[in-house]
Amino acid sequence: MSASAERRRYQELCLQLEAASYDYYVLARPRLADATYDRLYQELLVLEEANPEWVTPESPSQRVGAPLPDGSKFARVDHEVPMISLDSLFSAEEVGAFFERVQKGLEGAIDEVPVFVCEPKWDGVSASLIYEHGVLVRGVSRGDGTAGEDITRNLRAVGGVPSRLRSAKRQELPSKLEVRGEVMMRIADFDAYNERLVEAGEAPFANPRNSTSGTLKRLDPAKVEERGLRFLCWDVVQIDGIPALPTHQERMAAAQEWGFPVTTYQVVTTKLDEMIAFRDQMEAERDQVPFEMDGVVNKLDRLDLRQLLGSRARTPRWACAHKFSPREESTRLESIEIQVGRTGRLTPRATLEAVQLGGVTVRHATLHNRRYIESLDIRLGDVVLVRRAGDVIPQILGPDTDARTGKEIVFVWPTHCPSCEAEAVQRGEFSYCVNLECPAQLRRRLQHLASREALRMEGLGEKAAVQLCDEGLIQRLEDLFSLDVEKVAAMERWGEKSAQSLLEQIDAARTPELPRFIYGLGIPDIGLETARAISSHYPSLQTQLNLAALPREEAVEKLKAVEGVGEEVAASFLDFWHEPGNLAAVEGMRERGVAPKDFVGAPPSAKNEAVSGKVFVLTGSLSRPRPEWKASLQEAGAKVTGSVSKKTDFLVAGEDPGSKLIKAQELGVVVLDEAALESLLSG
Repeated sequence: MSASAERRRYQELCLQLEAASYDYYVLARPRLADATYDRLYQELLVLEEANPEWVTPESPSQRVGAPLPDGSKFARVDHEVPMISLDSLFSAEEVGAFFERVQKGLEGAIDEVPVFVCEPKWDGVSASLIYEHGVLVRGVSRGDGTAGEDITRNLRAVGGVPSRLRSAKRQELPSKLEVRGEVMMRIADFDAYNERLVEAGEAPFANPRNSTSGTLKRLDPAKVEERGLRFLCWDVVQIDGIPALPTHQERMAAAQEWGFPVTTYQVVTTKLDEMIAFRDQMEAERDQVPFEMDGVVNKLDRLDLRQLLGSRARTPRWACAHKFSPREESTRLESIEIQVGRTGRLTPRATLEAVQLGGVTVRHATLHNRRYIESLDIRLGDVVLVRRAGDVIPQILGPDTDARTGKEIVFVWPTHCPSCEAEAVQRGEFSYCVNLECPAQLRRRLQHLASREALRMEGLGEKAAVQLCDEGLIQRLEDLFSLDVEKVAAMERWGEKSAQSLLEQIDAARTPELPRFIYGLGIPDIGLETARAISSHYPSLQTQLNLAALPREEAVEKLKAVEGVGEEVAASFLDFWHEPGNLAAVEGMRERGVAPKDFVGAPPSAKNEAVSGKVFVLTGSLSRPRPEWKASLQEAGAKVTGSVSKKTDFLVAGEDPGSKLIKAQELGVVVLDEAALESLLSG
């Protein structure tokens, strides 16, 4: 590259990194993946090392974060101690070089090997809290590292931020204290919040960090409190009025006594291999931790040694961040395919130019629904930001509009089902194919009809459902009840005995409870609990068919009188029965001997005062399938929900319960193991 081309490239990098920082810190809408930003930043450092005369105070390498936004509604506050960044390292070799530099820099200053503290690098929003005589007087955002925004009122609404320090056993309260930490949103809360945004047709946040950043910019602290943000202290930078605390460990112990939450994940070591092993361990366990982290911070324990080594313009010499593999990357969107789910929902799936995310090659990602694509203006051929976390399906977060060439194509949403050509019905933010005979839905509907919560046919799992459909033995749902045992036995890996066993299970399922039959039909938005509620008002299949035959407005009003049924659920129920193919399928089942039993509700003897009317949440790995526990509870009169709230009465926790257990404990919800639940159900 010529000198002039190199200079142009350097100027491009400065502009690109500055714009990315503004998107990231100010707008909370990143357009560059973290890994992409890091690569560009490393390229800039290489150019600056070769051309030091180009470096100015405005260079991205000399700054932290991004400038405060113009017209901010929060007051600007200078940091008494600058909030500097950390060197981001990506390999064990780089960490080894950091380790050697620290040891060399301390030669002659100490006789022993320096002690390092290794802790997670939390992926949230950094903030500084200042206390005078034990009382919180100011909370400041990171801003550009030199100054931030005064967000005291919002930080008071964040869990883990004490308004007044607790008295510590070991010492007096300091006359002045400044702590630093991370404001974060639990991953489970973030997922639930994003789910609500998608259902409302709004663009979801890219990750918990951006959701947290957006929340802290709200002017109403009550909205901040609703989001359930948490503060975790990771440093104490000022202590006045008490004897000095010379190490990071001592300061964190004191901070915990003063009332600040601190990390429970920590390694104190003098060995390089232990530092690297801790990073590898935390990366392997990151999906079991309730908050996002993107690496591990390695830092000297003794503050005097930190001062001796000092800092560069942007980063300290005594600490580094050993980053995890990236979970966000930029790649090209090649095509969008419309898939048809079990309930008939039309879901867009993106095909991507292959990209490595978290050690996995990603070629497909979700795009949620039509409005999501339109609101973010995602086009075929776009360079898009993709995120993958754990086993969650990768998600497209948005396009990089600056990378457009003009050849990108606006995606046209289909008006008909791509499988059966039936007209798609718009319901809320989603489109549905309501044709029960749709080939794309048949396998999934068949498996759902045979599931434990529906007709309970143990021998008809996913593989059997696929095979029966592929062999042409089941072309419509009602064909299940007229299978020829000889044809089933002739299929590969079957035989007379297994075929006969399946047909016996099918025969036993011809007289199911009405709610299980309705649930098994796979009507969108109609779960087993809703099917029970409707059946308690309309206790036979014929009364439900009669209800669906009423004028639309009258039928909707009658359904809305059922507890838990609103406008959308009522519409979904009626749309299903107004589709001729669905009526024909159910009539075909009746002709083949299917006769759902009229619903009479749970008998009085089944009512359990300790359980009836109570709200349960199930979490973790249980010895019995969760649907079975759920059915037992519902039959005893309980309500089973998917998330913990103030209305929850009991949390049933199996192995590895995760964040639901933490939230239940915080809310004072009674936690049961399986033995206690069995005891409760037996009275």
